[in-house]
Amino acid sequence: MPPKRNPGGGSPSGSPSHPLVTTVLLVGAIGWAFGLLFHKGMLAWPPVRLLSALATIAGCLALVGPVILARSGKAGGSLGELIWMTGGLLIWIFNLVGVANGDLRSVDWATPLGPRTMGLIILAVMLAGLRSGLAGRDWSWTNVTGWALGLFWVGMAVATWALAPGPGLVSGLASR
Repeated sequence: MPPKRNPGGGSPSGSPSHPLVTTVLLVGAIGWAFGLLFHKGMLAWPPVRLLSALATIAGCLALVGPVILARSGKAGGSLGELIWMTGGLLIWIFNLVGVANGDLRSVDWATPLGPRTMGLIILAVMLAGLRSGLAGRDWSWTNVTGWALGLFWVGMAVATWALAPGPGLVSGLASR
């Protein structure tokens, strides 16, 4: 007889989806993001580099996404969770490649990909997920977090064209 599963996912003892561990991971990610921002001198008032600071926070949250989602024990998943997992795995993989190349000092741990690259990859994941029917009406916190991160990354990609000086996609279309 198969073991009984907890309705919230995980084992009956609750260890894989224990909320305290998840909270520690999330608070640790946010704390690390603020530590990185403080170390880089980006925590100042008024926040003139607000978008890059938010990108650092999003990157740190993305780093713990694969760990949190793997621990949940849920079979299947939602589009938001797929977005969060993809973003986190991209950051992990690019960081590991940087370490393997010996670029330990130059690795930007929270945002190793540029905003345009990250946003376009996440946009592709969103469109593929929407087309494949993954976008349901799941209002779990992991799905909402994934959607928030995904929309932020796509917005940052669009902003690189809209706010960039010189010829680009938006300015090229506007001149026609």
